[in-house]
Amino acid sequence: MKLIKHVTLGTIVVLSVLFAISNTTSCSKDACKGVTCLNGAKCSGGLCGPCDSGIGGTNCQIVYRQLYGGLDGSGQTYTGNAVIDYSHLDSLALDSGYINHTDGNNTLEFSFGHDSTFALMQLVWKDQGTQMLSTNITISNNSSTGSTFAIPATQGGPGDSFMVSGTGNVNSTNASVSLTAVPVHTTTPTIYITLSNCTRQ
Repeated sequence: MKLIKHVTLGTIVVLSVLFAISNTTSCSKDACKGVTCLNGAKCSGGLCGPCDSGIGGTNCQIVYRQLYGGLDGSGQTYTGNAVIDYSHLDSLALDSGYINHTDGNNTLEFSFGHDSTFALMQLVWKDQGTQMLSTNITISNNSSTGSTFAIPATQGGPGDSFMVSGTGNVNSTNASVSLTAVPVHTTTPTIYITLSNCTRQ
């Protein structure tokens, strides 16, 4: 009788363990049932991720550059003013030709190609219709409030003798950029350009 009790108890324990294991396994498999991950993301434990750089959202459904450059990447324009400040050359004769001022009708154009590098964009700055800068940027720190980016040292517009670099931020309604244009020639001052709160058109 004792043997039968031990066998029965042992069988119950083994069956309980097997049931618990199979139940746990089936739960983990079902955690991703009905979860749709987008843009190459995978589901694990019911959650999508990690999302690729430049992508966010619960299901990795937000492609941030589409918010700034249009769904097809053909481009969006943000318009505002550019505040131009010059460094001093410590010479009245040289400094006299460079007066701090504000230029109206400046644009920042954001676009992108059909590549899978979701954080990569193209930025073009035009001052009163003249192209001053065209460069690739990589958006980062992406969130519901927008993205930031750095502008690597880039040759200015055609015939320009400046190396331009800086930082900026963009969201679906506004964009701002701070630039430093360092001249090749020492007789020309460094230029500091600020385009703040440019409004999307």
